[in-house]
Amino acid sequence: MMFKNFCFLCSYFLLLFQTNFALPLAEQLKKDGYVEICNNQLSRENFNSLYNHFDELIFFLQTNPIWTQKLHIAKERFLRTKHRNYYSTDFFGFYDESQKGKRGQISFYYSIDLDDFICHYYPEIVQIPQIFNFFKSCRNIHNSCFCLIKEAVTALDLETLYSTNQPPILIKIIKYLPSYLATKPHYDGTAFSIFLDSTNNDALLLSPYKTSYLKEDFTSPLREFSQLPNQSSNLLIPGALLTEFSIYPTPHIVTQSGNTRYATIAFAMRPYFEQKKIELTPLPNLKD
Repeated sequence: MMFKNFCFLCSYFLLLFQTNFALPLAEQLKKDGYVEICNNQLSRENFNSLYNHFDELIFFLQTNPIWTQKLHIAKERFLRTKHRNYYSTDFFGFYDESQKGKRGQISFYYSIDLDDFICHYYPEIVQIPQIFNFFKSCRNIHNSCFCLIKEAVTALDLETLYSTNQPPILIKIIKYLPSYLATKPHYDGTAFSIFLDSTNNDALLLSPYKTSYLKEDFTSPLREFSQLPNQSSNLLIPGALLTEFSIYPTPHIVTQSGNTRYATIAFAMRPYFEQKKIELTPLPNLKD
């Protein structure tokens, strides 16, 4: 049954890439900087549950710093395994930047391999209900992204990126606090990023890649699909790890609102990839 569901999911997303876009995927990414995908595999309930569990995790870790330290120790040991090179990043685990003078956000970078590693080597960590429930919600979100990434690379004729293994996918869950402030867009150090959900879609501004930028180039992407109880509007953008294929990253920023907000992003990384120094177009400060 699981295999049938897996095949159905891949077929579903392949059909989306083949039929839903007036332009080939590469051309649409170059023109608009993103493609929107209607995802019927993730519902509003999935994300509400994820954010509730994230709040429970945050409260637990902030009031029990010894467990924050245990998670950090587990992450550091994980980074000494082969998985670090497979994901080509050091970003895993819990980041609390809620203190005064910091970024005003709290985030967690989740991967199935980190989850499995902790379950195997630090079983006492996942016996904590707040951690167990959060990891379970993250795993459910992760499983919906696998075929979406595979079909994106197929549509771009980049199957060799993930020819033998499951794509290394990081799920980033973010809680933006009222004090959150960002003034400058950035490029993601990924192959692809998928904005799976946000409690405030209008806060995301982006621009297709250009040789120069003005503040006015950064706008909120148009969405055809509404956020409904049984579907989510996903945005796929290229990151900075595909320039050798003439696919350039989409700069973006999440703007300040003064409210508490949540978002979930999937990062598709490149296995065993060492980023060469590349010159990308400088980005403007939107507050200037």
